[in-house]
Amino acid sequence: MSETDEEGELDPAMERVRRKLVRLLFVSSGIMVLGLAAVVAGIFYRVSKMEDTARVAEPVAIGVAASDLEAVSANDDTLILTIGGSRPRIEIRRLSDGALKATLLLEDAVEPPGGS
Repeated sequence: MSETDEEGELDPAMERVRRKLVRLLFVSSGIMVLGLAAVVAGIFYRVSKMEDTARVAEPVAIGVAASDLEAVSANDDTLILTIGGSRPRIEIRRLSDGALKATLLLEDAVEPPGGS
């Protein structure tokens, strides 16, 4: 027998092991490709979502004189305005479009009975 004949044929046990290794190679390669595709899809989703939120909003007029504003606070999508003047109040507005969510009227402080 020549050397190429010995390398060309495997006994049945070694052939089964070779087939199992080839199958393992294909399965692990497939899982790796799916994982890579998931990562690329996640990055693409995040980048496309960031472009949507990066748009500049149009200015919204809320109809309050600047001299009447006493305090302004903003968080998430909420704008809280403390307004003085003839009718003191606290307005809670949606930051994205300026829509009024709630108004809290402030009245003059009343001293408790028996207080100084």
